[in-house]
Amino acid sequence: MAEEIFRNYQKLLNKVDEFSSRIIQKYRKNISCGYGCSDCCQQNLNLLPLEYSFLQEGFALLPEPIKKILRNRAAQGLLDYTPYTPCLLLDHGACVLYERRPIICRTHGLPLFITEGDKERRDCCPKNFTSYCLEFLPQTDFLHLERLNTILITINRVFASLKRREPGIRLALDNLPDSNIIF
Repeated sequence: MAEEIFRNYQKLLNKVDEFSSRIIQKYRKNISCGYGCSDCCQQNLNLLPLEYSFLQEGFALLPEPIKKILRNRAAQGLLDYTPYTPCLLLDHGACVLYERRPIICRTHGLPLFITEGDKERRDCCPKNFTSYCLEFLPQTDFLHLERLNTILITINRVFASLKRREPGIRLALDNLPDSNIIF
């Protein structure tokens, strides 16, 4: 059953990646995101159980030397918990679990449509669309964050129920190398 939930999650990731590819291709001149750009990877993430578990599976497949580096990095307290703390999974500016990165990592930099109460706003990485007004982008070129999060939370609820865990908890990404935290 967990495999089926991961398949559903992977389908969601694929849709996000398809959207990202389309937007990056369409607005290539206005988007500076790309391989090696890790400016948005400067935060301490807390993940839903589903995303954390998906990353755990990827972590288990990493070569032992990389796992050891990540464990040492976490154990040595190299994460100082400032807003500009590099992500634990960065190695020379690239994510070691790129194919399994969470949705928040996949959507950084993209044009986002955000609903906050009765207010709506459009946003993206400050390095993107610097000479192009987001207001001129068609609605179809924005990732609707509330819709995406609703789908993610729904899939996570099923996963957490299956694992008999609280669906609303968040797990710190920097705990990933700790083999004692199994989800």
